[in-house]
Amino acid sequence: MLLFPPEWVPTAPYLALPSLTAVLREAGHAVIQRDINIEMYEHFFSMEFLIWVKGRLGMQLKPLQDKAKAGTLTEREADQKTVLEQAYAVDVFDLAERAEDAKAIVRGERFYDADKLERALNTFREAMQYISAAYYPASLVFYPMESNLGYRPGVSKEVLACLEDEQVNVYREICNRLVLPSVQKEQPDVVGISIGTQMQLLAGLTFCKMIKESFPQIKVVVGGNVITRLHEDLSKHEEFFTQVFDAAILYEGEHALLWYIEALNGQRTLDSVPNLIYRDATGLHQSQEVYTEKTTALPLPDFDGFPLDSYFVPERIIPYLATRGCYWGRCTFCDHGQGYFDQFRGQTAQFVVDQVKALRDRYHCQHFLFSDESYPPALFKKVAKLLVDQEVGIKWTTLIRFEETLQDQALWDLAAESGCCTLYYGMESANERVLNLMDKHATKSVIQRNLQMAARAGIWNHVMAFYGFPGETIDEAMETRQFLLENQPVIHSTELFYFVAYRHTPMVRHPEQFGISIHKQEEYDLPLDYYYTLNEPGGISCLDAMQLCEEFYKHDFHPWAVRVNAREHVFLYISKFGTNRLPQIYAQRTQTDSVDAVSGLVTWPVAASGGGDDGKEGMARVVSHEVG
Repeated sequence: MLLFPPEWVPTAPYLALPSLTAVLREAGHAVIQRDINIEMYEHFFSMEFLIWVKGRLGMQLKPLQDKAKAGTLTEREADQKTVLEQAYAVDVFDLAERAEDAKAIVRGERFYDADKLERALNTFREAMQYISAAYYPASLVFYPMESNLGYRPGVSKEVLACLEDEQVNVYREICNRLVLPSVQKEQPDVVGISIGTQMQLLAGLTFCKMIKESFPQIKVVVGGNVITRLHEDLSKHEEFFTQVFDAAILYEGEHALLWYIEALNGQRTLDSVPNLIYRDATGLHQSQEVYTEKTTALPLPDFDGFPLDSYFVPERIIPYLATRGCYWGRCTFCDHGQGYFDQFRGQTAQFVVDQVKALRDRYHCQHFLFSDESYPPALFKKVAKLLVDQEVGIKWTTLIRFEETLQDQALWDLAAESGCCTLYYGMESANERVLNLMDKHATKSVIQRNLQMAARAGIWNHVMAFYGFPGETIDEAMETRQFLLENQPVIHSTELFYFVAYRHTPMVRHPEQFGISIHKQEEYDLPLDYYYTLNEPGGISCLDAMQLCEEFYKHDFHPWAVRVNAREHVFLYISKFGTNRLPQIYAQRTQTDSVDAVSGLVTWPVAASGGGDDGKEGMARVVSHEVG
């Protein structure tokens, strides 16, 4: 049984499980794959669960009211009592009816009425706030994925404590309701859980621990991009391998998982399985061999068993990966390469088109997410031409770099004709000196021409940038701001963040080369990024960059504030209406409004590499600067 845990966007499947399932089924294994993420949202927004939450609120409120009468409430209990009372006063039947209708809206023709879609999304947010009250002080957020259980995922002691916390850990309830009954019914020999993002870490490990406790005879194995990035740290804490899971698979997982299962069956030894960390009577062991997949030899991703019509979209959307790794692979701030052991690998354009046609026909799907970290320009050209020549008839979206070789208007017109609706660009900065420091080597003129040509062809341009790259001056940061404002007519949506020193980047490995000092804190023993300071004055500090971002969203963001703010939702609107001019999805600003930097954002999952996931990681609002 393969499980995909919360929290992830509920608009399309994630590619990890179908990729693993295809290899296992091809080898003759019976596989059940479950997207617990979408099942959780279906459950959250149901009459049954919301009424149950009402009961939980009442059970928590009564003893606090009794303590208030006795005058013994602590300050924290008083705060909780206030939150509980406000939630308990909500008409749960009205909320549940609206939540059920909201699910029907996002899955039906009413989706394309922007007013109704916005109302549905806001209902989901309202329901999440209601549920949060019952798990005080947890904050559960519908979209973007920014839920907070009050435990720091970078601190192992807090991670392990959270797994046991019945008060705030809502994923324990989800496991009890959605996971354990299925495991009991199916009695699998192995349960694999793919943890692709840090937002999934607590949910994924909660599932692991509860399955291991309830079914000690079942082997529980974890994998995914985050597990790969944290494997050195996890190995230092043997309790993860004794209390939470039995083994971890690093880097790409398709054949490593297959061979692990064969080892459990006695067909090979555990120490012969690549990409594996496991524990036996003599302690922890990590394989010295790393296996990288031969992508053209892999079977077509297998989505059979996935609830393809349960996602919060009216059309099926299927992810597809043509390449592994990033063809550029040089950006000094990016750590996506940590998820793959070797370098970029791609497939031929005809192979890609043949697989897309096979997925289209097998799953009756016309919409595709090309999940590549950055679509290579040569493949972009060839695939677009083949899609047109062979009349494949799909709509698609992907991440792409600004490229000197993409300056022919006919090419952009061809891409649009082939079904390209939206493109997501990691611009990062509009200052060429800063771009060179990043090793991106794009020029402002190329960036501008790419945007103009794509917009002219009818493609929606989403631009991501960030402030505070070490060495960037305030004037250079303002050049990025000014570029966005001046090119707003051809930039349909944007997001701006601040630089983060990700752990596995060239910058953190060699901080002296970039004029920064990395500050590590001992308690943060599962870190994915570090706090840093500048070694010389004159540049923008981390705090400066945060302030600049806040000012951008407060003063400059309104032209891009959209109320239909999932990447897949914008994609489907353009597919439906056939234009990148969609005034109906933008927020209408009143005289008293200030721009909300959260709800007024197009967010989309940023490409992540490795761990056999080949999907997406995180939200672009949080890690927009990771995109190549």
